[in-house]
Amino acid sequence: MTPHAAIGRRALLLGLAMSVVLSKPVPAGADSAVADFIQDLSNAAITELQFGPEATDIDRAVRLKPYLEKYFDMPGIAKYMLGAYWPRATAQEQEDFTKALTDFLSLAYAKRFASYNGHELTVGRVRDEGDGRATVFTKVKLPNGEPARVEWIVKTEPQPYRISDVRVEGLSLAETHRQEFASLISNNGGKVGALIEALRKKTGM
Repeated sequence: MTPHAAIGRRALLLGLAMSVVLSKPVPAGADSAVADFIQDLSNAAITELQFGPEATDIDRAVRLKPYLEKYFDMPGIAKYMLGAYWPRATAQEQEDFTKALTDFLSLAYAKRFASYNGHELTVGRVRDEGDGRATVFTKVKLPNGEPARVEWIVKTEPQPYRISDVRVEGLSLAETHRQEFASLISNNGGKVGALIEALRKKTGM
């Protein structure tokens, strides 16, 4: 599988995970508050992000963006994805990148809502990582009936809870984009502005 195909598969699975109905309660003894947070995201997506056949990718992205802003730690994710380039960026570039990244992810994941809704997601255990984070282990039932592992990394301190990363089949979406973005910046003389412009061109938002 090529890198782009792998990214596409993980994005598809994340889109599925955000648009499913949770099918099982959290096991006794698990951190139900963190699991409920993931359930709230899923329930909101399946009930409020319904689209007719006339909806465009941009229409879906515009509707999805507030959910990324509400449930995901977008400033923290942006900082992580820029890596060593974050402290080199100006305050304005950091702000612009966070906005461009949110638009980029909104469009990337909104495309998955065109065809995939209502699939089953089963919540397993919740693991406290001990550093203000917890991992919620889930399984998403694919259209072909096979299960796929999706792990939600939730920032629990300070509250409110926010998702800081998603691992699909063991692969981190944040890490994947971090490597992709670092390569683009490096190929453009270390200029963060080049990445921001590239993301804006991809989204048109």
